[in-house]
Formats: sequence, structure tokens, C-alpha cells
Amino acid sequence: TRFIVNAACHALGAPLISGAVGRWDGQVSVFMPEGPCYRCFVPEIPPDAETCAQVGIVGALPGVIGSLMALEAVKEITQAGESLAGRLMIYDGLKGAARTVKLPRDPDCPVCGDA
Repeated sequence: TRFIVNAACHALGAPLISGAVGRWDGQVSVFMPEGPCYRCFVPEIPPDAETCAQVGIVGALPGVIGSLMALEAVKEITQAGESLAGRLMIYDGLKGAARTVKLPRDPDCPVCGDA
């Protein structure tokens, strides 16, 4: 589903605000049509990907990540602040800390690549 939504956003020229949660951790990013896109970040479905049913999720975590995603949407609409476009925010609920890493664009990406 994420790959399909990413491709649709890219085709429409719309940003994709993405979030994910698992156990005590979460992540948020904004993927813009010019890339890097979600497919640059996750080229294919990992064969050993853990599911929420397997690892569980701390109940408050989806609210934290959802709020961060909503904040990114407001920032995109109002063109305020610094977007997470091209970056990934990783939230550690156990430490109460977050860090942000830059996401590279894949020139061979089947969605936003140069080909």
C-alpha cells in the first residue's frame, strides 16, 4: 500500500507525509515529488519485516507519531518552518529523544529516479 500511495503522490505532484511505529519507536518523513521518495527510502518490502502483531506497539506511540505527521502537514500547507522533506525523524519513546537523518535520493529509483 505504501508503494502505491507513494507512486500516486509522485504522479500527482503531491507530498507524502509518512509515519511508522513499532514497539517503542517511530519515524516520520515528508516525501516530495522531486525525491527522495518513499521508494528511495524502502526500495522493496523487507522479507523479514516485523509486523505490529509480532512486536507490539506502546499505546501512546501512534498518537505521538500521528501528531508529528499532522504538524508536518500544517507546515507544508502554510509553508512555515523547516519541513522534514528529504529527512527522516526517528523517535525513541524509551529515551524520549528524537534524531533526524538525511535521506538520499536513488537515481535508479523506479518512481522518482532519472530513468
